[in-house]
Amino acid sequence: MAGSVNLEDLIGELIDLGGVFILQNAHGSMEFQGDDLYLSPIEEWITIYHERASSPESQSHLHLRRAMLRSARIARDPDETPHLQFFQTPEPSEDCTLVWYFPSFYDYRNGKADVPKNHKIYHAFVEAHGSEFAIDDAVGR
Repeated sequence: MAGSVNLEDLIGELIDLGGVFILQNAHGSMEFQGDDLYLSPIEEWITIYHERASSPESQSHLHLRRAMLRSARIARDPDETPHLQFFQTPEPSEDCTLVWYFPSFYDYRNGKADVPKNHKIYHAFVEAHGSEFAIDDAVGR
């Protein structure tokens, strides 16, 4: 595994990049996205809210327990936009509980045209973090 990334910093970076969070389990999944997301960290939790909500709790939001996300890796299938898988184990395994999709590599409204700026976002992320890393959940660095 390449290195270690602080969870709060990582989630903040992913929000800035755009993309889509997907929380999943054996029973279903939930997508969370928007161009107005912000991070609200407290001791045990990191919560992602919509800025434009009349009250943070009045609109969909995502609570993430810090200690539950321990490692991550990028998954990439041919002809698909890569995604970052989060795991509850110190080493990536087969069961991820949270996924974050990079901004789409393709413009489907334009015949699946390539989106070069989104490829650059992905490559810059890999350059900075690698494709597999541990997650540090330390609070108050």
